[in-house]
Amino acid sequence: IVLSKEAHVALRLKQRTKSLRFKDTLDDTWKQLDDATKLIASSHHKSICQVQNDLYIGHGLLCSRHSKANLWNAFCWKKNQDKENEHLSEYLALSNEEQVELLAEFTEWKEMKKTGVRVMVKSKINDITQTLKAVENELKSLHCRTGAESILYTTRGSTDVPLRGVVFATQGVDTFMDTVMGIDNQDLVSKMEGFAVQGMKGSAKNHQKCISDKRAKIQECTGDTGAKMQWVHYFHNVVQRYQVVVEGWPDQIPFTNLSQVSSALPDLQMLCNRWDDGTTYWKSLSDEEFEKLHLEHEEKLKSGVIIDRHHCTQSDKGTKHRSAAIPATTRHKQYKSAETIEDSKAGDEELPDPAACDTEP
Repeated sequence: IVLSKEAHVALRLKQRTKSLRFKDTLDDTWKQLDDATKLIASSHHKSICQVQNDLYIGHGLLCSRHSKANLWNAFCWKKNQDKENEHLSEYLALSNEEQVELLAEFTEWKEMKKTGVRVMVKSKINDITQTLKAVENELKSLHCRTGAESILYTTRGSTDVPLRGVVFATQGVDTFMDTVMGIDNQDLVSKMEGFAVQGMKGSAKNHQKCISDKRAKIQECTGDTGAKMQWVHYFHNVVQRYQVVVEGWPDQIPFTNLSQVSSALPDLQMLCNRWDDGTTYWKSLSDEEFEKLHLEHEEKLKSGVIIDRHHCTQSDKGTKHRSAAIPATTRHKQYKSAETIEDSKAGDEELPDPAACDTEP
């Protein structure tokens, strides 16, 4: 059958109408599902994440086949426990009372039997990986169709899943965060993971406790309760002052202020574990070891391997400066009273009359 042009237009319009109606129905269903999730969480005092987890993972139980308790199945179950195979004659010989009793026993056992879906960590990781792969493919397809650029950051929300942070960006904004915003993607994902797992307050407390514990190690080694690590002037203010050095620092992490470099969260956790188990520690130096280290430090300064960060001496050192806000003429103390005081006798003398002065020729 050859359709006319008008028929094709009407058919396409009908298909689009059905498609839009189908999408609207799906959107309404998702909205209802979100509302139901919030309602269940609030009415049963559960978190929304837990309700969503049970809805998405436990939906397989709703699709499982339910069968009604059958007398023959109950009889076979009972006899299979005795390791016997042929019980048909005995089954047919059961009285009505025995059948009712056997069926009730089997029903009670079936209700007590616990069944469930076991969700392992591996299955969660596979679910995350496959879902993110599908999302990345959709974003790439969207970029090819419309030219839209996208950046995707994904991290774990709990410590139950050993998942590293995932960063995805289309070709147009692949280096946007690094070059324009000055933010390293791995550093951002690590901080995002810490915030998602413990929150801002928990992360601050853990960071403060970790810093306090590591600061106590240098105080124990030096015997000075005010000793602390100084990255910029490490040799002058730490090594030279207390004669201690850090031993066992991992090679893959730069020996500098960790707040100024990008380090992945697993590397930082590994460094923290090394401090805890004693692999990385503070070591006291003898006089001979300090002299040897001091000579090596001087040689590195001369060769330019390291740069001494001391400030240069100002050219006007030792010279007093006047404040620019107060002029030099007003800095001296000024007196309000007159410099000379006339004698009281001079004050008793009569002053000439101004009118008389005006009448003089």
